[in-house]
Amino acid sequence: MRLPFALIALGVAALAPAWSASGHMASARIAYDELDTLVRIECDRLLQIGKTERAYDFVTASAWADDTRTDANGRWHYTNIHFRTDGKPTFEMAEDENVVTAIARFSREVKNRALPDAQRADALRYLIHFVGDVHQPLHATARDTDAFPSGDRGGNDFAILSPDGFDAWRRPPTNLHSLWDSGCGLLPPVERPLVADGQRWLDQIVVKLRAEHPRKRYKLAIYEPTIWALESFEDAKKHVYQLKEGTKPGRKYLENGQRVSARRVAVAGYRMADLLNHLLGSARP
Repeated sequence: MRLPFALIALGVAALAPAWSASGHMASARIAYDELDTLVRIECDRLLQIGKTERAYDFVTASAWADDTRTDANGRWHYTNIHFRTDGKPTFEMAEDENVVTAIARFSREVKNRALPDAQRADALRYLIHFVGDVHQPLHATARDTDAFPSGDRGGNDFAILSPDGFDAWRRPPTNLHSLWDSGCGLLPPVERPLVADGQRWLDQIVVKLRAEHPRKRYKLAIYEPTIWALESFEDAKKHVYQLKEGTKPGRKYLENGQRVSARRVAVAGYRMADLLNHLLGSARP
């Protein structure tokens, strides 16, 4: 099991409201390595426009949408597919603006060379991030209960006791969402800008993810964000909610959560590359 306390040397940071920055960077690194040469050049060019100290290249830009998250654009990071575990019906629907519609919107903007480069650059940053988000099981799920009839906000209202091994983290997970943002311990906090320890971790995790979850194992639709969200939803029902509220996740739960998270991070990277190769490859002058 990849216990998070083995990676304390990387430093600790507040958990982000999505895959941790390390999870987004792992997916982005997988994607970047698979971009066509001309597509990679175009992405590099765009991401120099409006870059920040913490989001300065393709990999670190994957977390920019969390750096700039507001109440107004927060809904772009998720979609709520509602369900109940008590047999009662639910009639709740996802919001009109959500991560699926955001991927569609920013795909159009990235592809449209008639738009200002600055707009396309921000669209690219959003797109890299949201393809990652939609693969996090709790970014596509809301469990409805009598206590929370409109949903538990992707597990944010599902309280847990902090698992063993997270004591050194600045904010150990105390709800289901924050636990899965960390990949159940697979994705420790990594500071940006990347320093040597963070870069070393990123290199190692990408090699491991690609070896354990090779592209050829999966059916990868080029542009089906609705299907991607449904996959996350099914993983949430099958794996995430197999836990009682108010309890401490045990070793078996965490190990399985890390396996699921590793698969979703890797698949997000492959799909991100395919999508950008499709959008920018077809838009070459």
